[in-house]
Amino acid sequence: MALGLAFLTGLALLGFCLGFASFGNFLLRGLSLELESDTEHLLVSIAAGLTASEILLFLTQFTQHMKAGCWVSVAVLGTLSIVEWRAVLARSLGALLQTVPRTRAATLLWLFIGAVLLVEFLCALAPLTGSDALNYHFAAQRQILSSGFHPVFSNSLSFLCGQHHLLILMGLAFGSERLALGLIFLGGVLTAGSVACLASKWTSNVTAMLFALALLLTPVAFWQITSSGCPDIYMAFLASTAVLVLGRKGLVCTWRQPLLVGFLAGGIAGAKYSGCFIAGALALALIVELRTAAGAFLFSLGSLASGVWPYLRNFLWTGNPVFPFLSGEFLGGPVSPYALANIYANTAASPNRNLTEVLSFAFFAGIRRSGPGLWEFFGPLILILAPLMFLAFRNDRRWRAPLLVWFASSLAISVSSGLPRYILPVFPLALSCGAAGFELPWRRHWIVAKWITAGLLVLTLFISLGGFQVYFRPMLRVAVGLQDKSAYLQERGPEYQIAQAINESLAGRVNDQKTLVFLRHLYYLDIPYVNGDPGTSFELNPDKMRSREDWRAYFAKNNIGYVVRSPEYPRVIAGPLEEMEQTGELTPIARAEVQSFQGKRVDEVRAATPVVILKVKR
Repeated sequence: MALGLAFLTGLALLGFCLGFASFGNFLLRGLSLELESDTEHLLVSIAAGLTASEILLFLTQFTQHMKAGCWVSVAVLGTLSIVEWRAVLARSLGALLQTVPRTRAATLLWLFIGAVLLVEFLCALAPLTGSDALNYHFAAQRQILSSGFHPVFSNSLSFLCGQHHLLILMGLAFGSERLALGLIFLGGVLTAGSVACLASKWTSNVTAMLFALALLLTPVAFWQITSSGCPDIYMAFLASTAVLVLGRKGLVCTWRQPLLVGFLAGGIAGAKYSGCFIAGALALALIVELRTAAGAFLFSLGSLASGVWPYLRNFLWTGNPVFPFLSGEFLGGPVSPYALANIYANTAASPNRNLTEVLSFAFFAGIRRSGPGLWEFFGPLILILAPLMFLAFRNDRRWRAPLLVWFASSLAISVSSGLPRYILPVFPLALSCGAAGFELPWRRHWIVAKWITAGLLVLTLFISLGGFQVYFRPMLRVAVGLQDKSAYLQERGPEYQIAQAINESLAGRVNDQKTLVFLRHLYYLDIPYVNGDPGTSFELNPDKMRSREDWRAYFAKNNIGYVVRSPEYPRVIAGPLEEMEQTGELTPIARAEVQSFQGKRVDEVRAATPVVILKVKR
């Protein structure tokens, strides 16, 4: 059954990919724009079609008919697939012929990459356990589907959702968490393809495929592609395809190139706030290469058309396009200083200030000082190949563009945030340049250098493969049906057992009253709820919730009929709630004891956790 559902999900993903390619090919044909090869044209078509589809999905949210809007979007993709199928098929066959292996070694490499992709695909369909995904990547989209498109100030991170989250929304709208997760995996496949395409401009096909494999086995990448539940991998795909368009020869004096580069850059900026730095780096590269005011204007026009929508949403909701950041400079919605400080703590590790830190960060060797993890580890490959990479440099646009976008983006993110995973979108650019450095000793017959680099690459891939095998084993078991979904989530899902206890206790209630919960991981709650954690809610400012009267007013305003304590209330707001229990204003109506993680989930320390459901006395 599990494998059958995986097969159907794979077919659906293929259909979406063809739909995006058809939409994009339709747009490129309208621009009378063709790329240098079928592979490039196909990848850029998919990127343009994906970005245009997300705009359509975003606009349908304002109608408050999200499910119908998703069906309309699928109908548009299907119609364009019928119109464009001949052109897309021809491009697909051309791309296949360009990359087909011609030697035994290349064939074995292809088969191995296929095996890695198959394992990652199956693991991507495992039940969702990513912490941030359960908190807002998936939870916010599920809440939009259930309660409508409006600001949710009780989930402060919901305002950080960008355009690529609409792919999650679409999957959930069709009732399929697997499809939503599969669409994230599709972004990983497309990004690996873009690495191979970029690298093939200055290396052999075998080397290009080796570096595509390196991406798939890099811990931060395979975590993003599979279990993270975060769609940021699409930023990497759009950055790579934007560089492909920017490196296109023969378009220096036309308007099409800056417009399309801007359109793709807008898709990056619309994904998350740090994407603005990457879009800005693309703008800088375009200005350096084209050196025309008209080109800069057309870039801006294209980027605004594709990337303005999340900023417009936040502006309409709060008066601040980058809410909750810069809240002091804008009049906007309620902002709790306590929750805002928590957001800053989670999104800005420690900006790098000295040259050594900035350079190590730019070469993907930076590690967060507090709480480093597998999800931020890029490996040493780029740092090792850096000297050879610069020896291989050629002063033409195909080299200058990726290098400038890579370094400008890394510099900006390094000094503003310092979180290593935020530079994942430019990692494919670095890998493609690294491939040229790797092949340089082979071209120039530097015997010692070529065997050293080959050994280091093989060693890096083997170490990554070891981590890959350990990391994916539990997910693969449930993905192929060897473990029950509920048992898997009880074992690996953070706060899953608490959510299930709440669902079982309150699912039969027929009233429309909401439940106040103090959980971080909200996605598996099936009842109407309000997040009460002051660290992630703008509605609960601890400075304004100091008395029982404050809480009575809050309960009445938000139609809260139940409160969940598990195990205790957050310390900064516990006093008045404990008093309400003592006075009978909060009355226990159900109790349970479950197992839940204590501390970091990677430590796998569980303890018995009480869950108490309390009724609010009116």
